[in-house]
Amino acid sequence: MRSVLIESKAIESGEVDIYISSRYRVRTIIPFKKNPVMNVYLFTKDELNTFLEGYDQYAEFIVSVEQAEAMA
Repeated sequence: MRSVLIESKAIESGEVDIYISSRYRVRTIIPFKKNPVMNVYLFTKDELNTFLEGYDQYAEFIVSVEQAEAMA
């Protein structure tokens, strides 16, 4: 299955600054056969980028990413 772009729109540079400086809440699931686990992380943009490096190598999968705190 390929990814499908749902929406694309122009935004102001100030809005970009807000997203860059925000923190993000990331929910993941580790589907252990016994006792599956849901994890919730709180990341800056840079921490999220580091977390995602090589992420496809793990059984844990992301179920949501949302802006948690605007830091601007």
